[in-house]
Amino acid sequence: MKKKVNAIVYWVLLAGLILRCNKSDSPVTPAAWNYESPDKWGSIGYGDCTGKVQSPVNIDTTTTIKTELLALGLHYRNSSWGIIDNGHNIQINVKQTNSLVLEGTAFKVMQFHFHRMSEHKLEGNSYDMEMHIVHQDTISSDLLVVALWIKQGVENPFIKKIWGKLPPVKNSEVLSGDSIRISDVFPASQKYFTYTGSLTTPPCTQGLDWIIFKQPIEVSPDQITQFAQFYPNNERPVQPLNFREVLESK
Repeated sequence: MKKKVNAIVYWVLLAGLILRCNKSDSPVTPAAWNYESPDKWGSIGYGDCTGKVQSPVNIDTTTTIKTELLALGLHYRNSSWGIIDNGHNIQINVKQTNSLVLEGTAFKVMQFHFHRMSEHKLEGNSYDMEMHIVHQDTISSDLLVVALWIKQGVENPFIKKIWGKLPPVKNSEVLSGDSIRISDVFPASQKYFTYTGSLTTPPCTQGLDWIIFKQPIEVSPDQITQFAQFYPNNERPVQPLNFREVLESK
């Protein structure tokens, strides 16, 4: 009789353990996201999007800390590339190793892409577009993003080459058949703002370094229109700066 009772207790405890393991208190499975409801990203499986270290932000130069910032070690070279419309932006994948060295750490270029309007604001104002070059430390997996503000002006030959390969369908990479050097699009001045933030799209990974060139680059009105035909508004609203500081090159 005692053995029978022990067996019953065993199976009751085991059933309880199974039920606890199957309870739906696990994280929400990430769902498809869009720019129509960025305030809901955190509730559809991207918890970091509700964090305190989010991007983009508004840069107020009356509160930035002016200092001598480190020079950027740019190791960009001519590279073959592919272009893809991933459903959220136009993304370019370079096929050779390109890197940026900062404080002795080499960050490899993973991809670059574009937003309209600019995601980061300056004194509360938007630029026409913004380009993000996403880098990663291949050892620690830490991320670093270089951002270029883009304003309406003269035709940009670098952008002309990119736009010449705009893909006809989504989620299918088109190989360019030629090469580009990312630094060819950089402004003459490499003075920059920097702060700690996040990716501006889900999963909104936090704790990465942002480098935003102070001098914008130019593209023509037609080049802005070409991109807007794909994505007229793929910008995340600015996020609270909270306790963070923005450093600015003197």
